[in-house]
Amino acid sequence: MKNWKSIKEEIYYEDGSLRDIYVFDTNKEDWKAWGSLINEKYKVEFFNGRTQQVEDRINVEELLKYFSAPEDFKDVNKARIKLGKVTIICQLHYESEMESDIDPKEVKSEEDHHAILEYLKTVASTLKKKVVVTSEMEPEDILLEV
Repeated sequence: MKNWKSIKEEIYYEDGSLRDIYVFDTNKEDWKAWGSLINEKYKVEFFNGRTQQVEDRINVEELLKYFSAPEDFKDVNKARIKLGKVTIICQLHYESEMESDIDPKEVKSEEDHHAILEYLKTVASTLKKKVVVTSEMEPEDILLEV
């Protein structure tokens, strides 16, 4: 296993950009499973883009509704998932792709890295799909894969 300094430099380098987390080729069943997983295991804030309200659980019904009728929403649905001191920020735009962000400035320790790894492994296992961390807006620049 690499030491923390190498991990910080290679994955969580601080250049002003975010790191992206992607799961590709997702469908409604994947989103339902993801929503259930997040609601069960993590502290979350869900911003409902239709009602403009913050909820303390992923509202899967509203999440799926956005994919079929985005015109009924004033804004996109969003979620903030707390992994200890690190927050994963999700913009819930597309049914076919899960994309979320990590601010590398929040990843200050090996424990933070392990919390992120645990999240990635749990999502990959639940969805039975590959989960990758990439440079911001560069899905082909894979820094970490689970």
